Amino acid sequence: MKNRDRKVTIGGIILLVCLSFQTFQAHAQAEKKNWTRRWAIEAKGGWGYMIPCDEYAKEFIKSHHSSVYSVQMSHRSLVTDSCQYDQLFGFPSLSLGLIFADYHRIKLQKANTSYTSKTGYMLGAYASFSRDLFHSNKFSFNYTFENGLGWCSRPYDGFNNEDNELIGSPLSIYFGLGLYARYRITSQWELVLGGELKHFSNGAIDRPNKGINTTGISIGAKYYLQPTESIGKVAFKTPFSPYFFIDLSAGWDINSSMGEWLINNYHSTPDSPKYHTKDYKIYSGATVHATAMYRYSRRYASGIGLDYTFFPHTNVLKEEDEKLGYHNQTYCKHSVAVVARHEIYYKRFTMYVGLAYYLHRKQGGVATEFGKPYYETLGIKYALTRNGNVYLGYHVKAHLLRADHMELNLGFRLKAGNGRKEKVW
Repeated sequence: MKNRDRKVTIGGIILLVCLSFQTFQAHAQAEKKNWTRRWAIEAKGGWGYMIPCDEYAKEFIKSHHSSVYSVQMSHRSLVTDSCQYDQLFGFPSLSLGLIFADYHRIKLQKANTSYTSKTGYMLGAYASFSRDLFHSNKFSFNYTFENGLGWCSRPYDGFNNEDNELIGSPLSIYFGLGLYARYRITSQWELVLGGELKHFSNGAIDRPNKGINTTGISIGAKYYLQPTESIGKVAFKTPFSPYFFIDLSAGWDINSSMGEWLINNYHSTPDSPKYHTKDYKIYSGATVHATAMYRYSRRYASGIGLDYTFFPHTNVLKEEDEKLGYHNQTYCKHSVAVVARHEIYYKRFTMYVGLAYYLHRKQGGVATEFGKPYYETLGIKYALTRNGNVYLGYHVKAHLLRADHMELNLGFRLKAGNGRKEKVW
């Protein structure tokens, strides 16, 4: 009887182990299937046309044509996921990719230069955000925003590539925008056709820095590791209550001097040690931003505020102006601008754009001639705390697409009312 009970017990244990293993295996297979349902691989190739950044650039750009290729791995949340940001954005895709921009056909030559300069190739790595504006079973239309870093094979060299005033350093910041139409030909394959805007520049931390801006079209294909589920309307679990908040941040901006570039390249003789140099000093300043914002939805907020900049190197600007023939100029280490800002939120990330007008800025002749009374900013913030109150950010400031400086900042959001209870992830 004891042997029989022992056999029953051993048999029960074996059966339990087998059932547990089968359950684990089934769960693992289900998890693997869910994992692969989230991922896709996409490759595109296209043609581009370079847009001159100013009238001066039009004179020495002799050829505008280029081609661009990219490959990326994309992750898309499932309908079963509970994140309300994914629901609100229609389950967007987050991607990591590589870009290869063939710019060797862009030829640059001034009237007094005996040879042709080129920009070579750009190899970059980027992260992107993409969401559908419209979708059906077969067709979808979406936009994409890309940000990353690029490496240039033929940046400016004052002696053998002197007319490449577009890219002044091997390392560049990359921004990309795209609008794409997609057509699903099978459950796992999709054709892609779109229009794109690509931008490479060093954010004015080196010279020269006109930047490369190209617009063009691309075609490609996207492969989903598993057939994707259809996306319908999703019921939101928690309604959003709008609120006001004050965004306070302090930053550190860095840039190189436009005046130094003009002196070394257009007002120096070949025997000067700085003639056509590739080495430029980096100057820095302190910034403070205070903006009153209204977050009227979980995705968007807008507001108005003040930007303050302290630039201690006005003595350098004065010396450069005098060498360039600007006299009786006014200089001040402080500048103040009123700014209108718009922000787009996705989990920990915030993308923001701003348009500002100077209330006070006195930085001499070069700043007046090559700058504007207004400027634009484009940047990204990353929340460090669960309520999103503390963040790190960076942005590029530009005067009508001409970069003025790049800034790193630390910020704090002082929320009122319903905003105090908000959690960003």
